Amino acid sequence: MAKFTRSNQPRYSTGQKRRPSRGRRTRPSKNTMTKRRTTVLVVAGIIVALVFCWVFGKGCGGNQQAKENEELREYTTAANKLITRSAAVGTQFDALRNGIEEVSRDDVSRKLTQMVEDCKGTAKEAKEMKVSGKATGLQPLLELTFDLRTAGVDKYRASILDVLENKDTEKAVAMMGEGLMDLVVGDESLQRFRDSLEAKLKAANLSFEKVADSAYVPNMDEACTAAVVSYIQRLSGSETGDKVHGVAIAGVTTSPARADRTESGVSILPLSTTFTVKVTVENQGNQVEEDIPVVITLEIDPEGTPQKETQKITRLKAGETAALVFEDLKPATGSDKVNILKIKAGPVKDEKKIDNNETELRFIMRSE
Repeated sequence: MAKFTRSNQPRYSTGQKRRPSRGRRTRPSKNTMTKRRTTVLVVAGIIVALVFCWVFGKGCGGNQQAKENEELREYTTAANKLITRSAAVGTQFDALRNGIEEVSRDDVSRKLTQMVEDCKGTAKEAKEMKVSGKATGLQPLLELTFDLRTAGVDKYRASILDVLENKDTEKAVAMMGEGLMDLVVGDESLQRFRDSLEAKLKAANLSFEKVADSAYVPNMDEACTAAVVSYIQRLSGSETGDKVHGVAIAGVTTSPARADRTESGVSILPLSTTFTVKVTVENQGNQVEEDIPVVITLEIDPEGTPQKETQKITRLKAGETAALVFEDLKPATGSDKVNILKIKAGPVKDEKKIDNNETELRFIMRSE
């Protein structure tokens, strides 16, 4: 077998020491450079995306605001069209109501029926409107306005036809009063709608969009009972030529006012060193009345001397009311004494209906 032996020949060297391998500088590899470049691109992309989102988001907000403002403008235009149509009916209604003596019964019925149908149509279209997001809280006011106008004109129609057919006048007075009051509330509802919508238009720099105006009963006093009675009696007088005389007690209040009531219905007033009674009288005829006596009497049960005061209303036109204040009465105090307050207005000359000329109030005044 052959043997191998290490050679004893000397090794040669350049004489320079060799550096440790771990201390050497090496050039980055191609893969490392690629990774670094990718990282830079990713960071730059993120920054660009953030800037883009900020700019785009801001732009979207502006676009959304512009869209909402445009919807508000379109809503206002649509609402104005309905209000303008409703106002036209209101003009017809006011003209007919104030000139009804010159119109035949059949024409009154026909015209008012058409007005009711027009009001119904407007109310229906209002409920079908496309409502702007900024006007969502206002839409109920607009719908309420048109609903009240429909009901008000319809009640007036029914009541005036009863008057023209000489039917129950008292019922006609009540129904006409309700109808006119519906119209008054409808006018107020529309005014609130107008004010609120114009504020929103101004905030959106759309103040050039003016909301239409409209009123069915410009004077609220025309809806009160006295005015309705006078109106109806005027119509009755114009047809028959009759003069109607009549006054009535429209209201009684005391000071102090009632604080409670007993089981039997007797009012309980708090103790007071002063006592006043306010009496409101209404002229329910169609003639001017003068020197209308108003007498108030206070009796005490079970005993006591009656106290009596008299005042006069100098002049009272048809449909007007007047109030008188009585201050010299002295009611008894204590739960064992019932005060009986009797008030009487008129009657005036030639007055036929006198069942509404008197009223009575029973009360006790608490003692200390």
